[in-house]
Amino acid sequence: MPKIIRLCLIGALHVTCYLWLIPQVIMPRFGSTGSKAAVACVVTLSLVLVTLMFRKKKQPEKKTGR
Repeated sequence: MPKIIRLCLIGALHVTCYLWLIPQVIMPRFGSTGSKAAVACVVTLSLVLVTLMFRKKKQPEKKTGR
């Protein structure tokens, strides 16, 4: 999947979480503690996805036939 599509999907995750999930679902039921936990989870997930996306893959070592 191209990197730009992944970045757009991560952005959509943040928009959904910050504009709907936290204010409408998490805040009324769990309060500020729940919203802090949700933000921490979303940020951690995004950092992992972006790190994995931009990490360079290791080249396999070529073995000589000797």
